[in-house]
Amino acid sequence: MTYQRLPDTEFDIMNLIWDSEPPVTTSMVMDTLGRARGWKPQTVVTLFGRLVSRGFLAVKKGRGRSHQYRPLISRQDYLQMETNAFFDRYHGRSLGSLIASLNDGELTRDDIEELQSLIRQAKEGGERHG
Repeated sequence: MTYQRLPDTEFDIMNLIWDSEPPVTTSMVMDTLGRARGWKPQTVVTLFGRLVSRGFLAVKKGRGRSHQYRPLISRQDYLQMETNAFFDRYHGRSLGSLIASLNDGELTRDDIEELQSLIRQAKEGGERHG
């Protein structure tokens, strides 16, 4: 399934869901995130409805009027999709372009060592397959 980028508010809700033990209810999100942001309960219900309709959450009727929600995509899969979209859109899948945009004095020695390690691993993998 192809997923669309999540708006910030929906991403915040998904982060809370990914950090929780499923199933999750709207009241759980209201208690932990909604009240802190001054949301009305209907706002949380609306946001959950959007996440369901866009394929991020599965919903199951619970007791009474409650519903239980489970993520249909993992955080790792979503972040991979977002990273690939960013890489494609802003850097044309050019690793050099990405690194150049980071290299404005912000790369630490640890960052550089990590990049060098990735390059070594890629070379060794290519030598085994080539």
